Amino acid sequence: MNYHPHQPHMLSEQDKLPRLPIPPLKQTVSKYLESIVPVANDDLAALAETNRRAALFLKVGDRLQQRLIAYEKTQPFSWLEKWWFELAYLSWRESLCVNSNYWIAFADDPNAYGLARAPEQLHPGHHDFHVGRIWDSGEYSEFQVRRAVKFIQKTLDYKELIDDGRLPIDRTRAGPQCMHQYHCMFGMTRIPRMGCDELYQDETTVKSRTITVIVDDQIYSVDVYDSADHRRPDGELEVELRAIIADVAERRASGELDPAVTVLTAGHRDRWSAAYEQLERQPSNHATLKAIQHSLFAISLDTTFSDPPGSVNAHQRNMKCHGSRPGHNRWYDKCVSYIFDRNGAAGYMGEHSPCDALIPAFMLEYVAKSAAPENIGLESHSSASSTCHPHVHRLRFTDVGASVLQHIADAEKEVEQTAKASDSRQIRFENYGSDWIKRSAKVGPDAFAQLAMQLTYYRIHGTFASVYETASTRQFLHGRTETVRSLSTESADFMRSMVDPGSSARDKYDTLVRAANKHQILLRDASSGNGVDRHILGLRMAYHRLQPLPSETPLTADEKSAIEDFFNDPILAKSTTFQLSTSGLFPAYYLAHTGFGCVASERGYGINYIIEPKRIKFGTEGKTTDVGKGTDVERFEVTLRHTLAELKAICEQCSEVSAGDSSRL
Repeated sequence: MNYHPHQPHMLSEQDKLPRLPIPPLKQTVSKYLESIVPVANDDLAALAETNRRAALFLKVGDRLQQRLIAYEKTQPFSWLEKWWFELAYLSWRESLCVNSNYWIAFADDPNAYGLARAPEQLHPGHHDFHVGRIWDSGEYSEFQVRRAVKFIQKTLDYKELIDDGRLPIDRTRAGPQCMHQYHCMFGMTRIPRMGCDELYQDETTVKSRTITVIVDDQIYSVDVYDSADHRRPDGELEVELRAIIADVAERRASGELDPAVTVLTAGHRDRWSAAYEQLERQPSNHATLKAIQHSLFAISLDTTFSDPPGSVNAHQRNMKCHGSRPGHNRWYDKCVSYIFDRNGAAGYMGEHSPCDALIPAFMLEYVAKSAAPENIGLESHSSASSTCHPHVHRLRFTDVGASVLQHIADAEKEVEQTAKASDSRQIRFENYGSDWIKRSAKVGPDAFAQLAMQLTYYRIHGTFASVYETASTRQFLHGRTETVRSLSTESADFMRSMVDPGSSARDKYDTLVRAANKHQILLRDASSGNGVDRHILGLRMAYHRLQPLPSETPLTADEKSAIEDFFNDPILAKSTTFQLSTSGLFPAYYLAHTGFGCVASERGYGINYIIEPKRIKFGTEGKTTDVGKGTDVERFEVTLRHTLAELKAICEQCSEVSAGDSSRL
């Protein structure tokens, strides 16, 4: 990312962005009917019934379309925005841990020093070596603190770029992208409320000069700017963090630790809402909650570490829910949270509602890339004033009542079960990446990866998966995402061909190309606001929440029945029960692995993937075999690797690149 002093302000083209369109009704219904053909598979009766319901809906659906069009004119930015915040995120009542918050981990620093070692070393032949283990050292390290400070400083660098409007405007072939979400990261906190949460950010929180630091579930406020509004140097912040660690140790020794209110943020939202209401009635607890909300972002320092060193699977388990004490030592409601384990392994956890993961990912790649060249060596020293005296500002939770303590205990049990039920793997496929896919397979890399994942699922479970792929709609003002229904008739033909012993390599390759070309069309349509799912959501909301227009003919009982039959169609429900929930990121070399929870617990997988020129990284999450009723993340990894290798052989056999030619990979 290059910054030029005379480049236009990052928001200078916002007023040129079009508003998110409302697609034509017939177009959406037609695309929907096309998309559910492979979902219905051989159930021709169900398919015929869905087509019948759709035909009846079209006769009356224009009234909902007109309500939606009228509603769009009353909204400041988008007809979807308000509903999307509520329905996709804030009304979610289940645990944010695993289910909603996403996690990202950074590449380890090769210069790390003073590392803790496991008391029992795992050898490569050990059953747990590939998965890795997490140990709790009960201590913190100098390198951990120093790396945390380095990331704090680079994050503040990035925030200042945003504040000054100096980020380059994101652009694609479609033109400039909406930059609004960059302003939704800092000073942003989700607040629990019964039934539907709130997002809190204002001018005060955005201009905050503090961050929240969490150590052993104890919470502290740290000033990252001095009284003259100058950035505090690395050495001063290191002294401050070490003083916090010492303060926690002292209070632990004397039995003065406050209750682990942090774990409430990980559990059921209504439980947290009930506890929050009680906490905010007490003045000092209310002040603590406000201080957290008014901080720019959060930092968690853990005493855990991964074994073997560099174990991506153990590392990501620690990032997503804390490896040894699930839900502890995190504030899940902060939009931006960094985590540093005992050995300085760094990660990130994002609260998803304010902005899509793509936006923080751009920041995180910048932060990690900027920090990498600045050696944190044993011989190097950080700048600090010789007169620096730490100011430990502890944020207390005091006089916590019995009901809140019970809520904490219940949350601990819930989140522990959530963690136990979650299985995940980080898959680094090193054999090839986008360079080879474009040159030899001759299809789009994203389409190729999508088809490989679909085929993997089909081979494991013997059925087609309903697929969600994230498409960005940031070419529109305040655009967020649309669903790419990546399972198509063409991709189903590809999967059938791949498992058909009578299909030749040419047959398989040709179906691959046709499916990939279809995927490109689906992705383009979704990104241009011509998808299916957001519009159907809008029509559903128009029926349930928007008043009839003055000129609208009242709906008869039969017309209401036609509308409700369409929305309640089992095939529609099946097509939106996404067994494969997927999202791709840009090539990110400093992000070691990424992940998010699956949408469908039964035979479901959540997969974030990064396609680099020479490799592909997949972060997969699913439930354990028993809980997921057949979900098998370990088998998914083995099968996906086999599938990618097989596709390589097929493509090379059918293209100009010989199987032994590695010079073009």
